Amino acid sequence: MKRPDGRNPLLRLRPGMAGALLLAAASLASAPGRAAAQQPVPRPADLGVQANIVFLYYRDIPAAQRFYEDVIGLRLTVDQGYSKIYQISPTSFVGLVDETQGLHRASDAKPVTLSFVTEQVDAWYEYLVSIGVQVRGPVRDGTRQPTRGFVAIDPEGYFLEFERFLDHPQNARILQALSRR
Repeated sequence: MKRPDGRNPLLRLRPGMAGALLLAAASLASAPGRAAAQQPVPRPADLGVQANIVFLYYRDIPAAQRFYEDVIGLRLTVDQGYSKIYQISPTSFVGLVDETQGLHRASDAKPVTLSFVTEQVDAWYEYLVSIGVQVRGPVRDGTRQPTRGFVAIDPEGYFLEFERFLDHPQNARILQALSRR
């Protein structure tokens, strides 16, 4: 509500406050982060990524380790104590994180799927089913995209998609990328 003289009582400054506010505004405007926001630096030419790691969060790390080592056959690459990192391919890793120490907590909902692109889809299906790993359905060709695969479920409910991209024009670019490895 404005006063009769037209000034807003909420904007009343005590003596000396105007100078302090101006000094604070000037220092914020000249701060390095602020200047960078006003004049963006050009994006690097590429990501420069050497590898990627997908981190999954678990309540029972020893059970997850047994599954990924004994069932899937991955070797522990880095043991950070609360996080166990396994190499999947030359530049692809999965990290199993103790939920009590990681950035996130394990949850019943698993809105992520870890996909293994392999030519051995049928062999993986037969093996996993034969040792009692839960799967969502039989191995089959995709109905929405030209792939062949199935989904297994790890001990805490993460989906593990084993898939192969079939020879099809839609897959030309990914098949070309995969052949360069």
